[in-house]
Amino acid sequence: MSSQSEVLMEKVGNAGVITLNRSKALNLIRLSHYLGYLSLGPWTHKETDIVIIKGAGGKAFCAGGDIRAVTEAGKVGDPLGKEDFREEYILNNTIGTYQKPYVALIGGITMGAVRIKIYYFAQTSENTDR
Repeated sequence: MSSQSEVLMEKVGNAGVITLNRSKALNLIRLSHYLGYLSLGPWTHKETDIVIIKGAGGKAFCAGGDIRAVTEAGKVGDPLGKEDFREEYILNNTIGTYQKPYVALIGGITMGAVRIKIYYFAQTSENTDR
């Protein structure tokens, strides 16, 4: 897996681990992230017992969606905004109906899109800014 990937997916023991890897942008979420890592398909097999999501860099778990990209797209009539919200709600359903525990490790700045990551359990720290 490339260290340049914005979303890292790896298997650690019996856990599927998702790392939001845009630390310079406070781990903002893009439409491509919804379409990519959030299928959760790689971890439906019986060797995976839990899925964990976390943010890279230590400063932010996730500062929400990429509002700048959605706003700029809207100015030129691009349907990105509608697609972004549609995919987010599909993801909400996927996570909410997932058959295995889905844990969000939340520390640092946490805004907006955090609602897509918390369905079973969230571990926060004293530096979590909501």
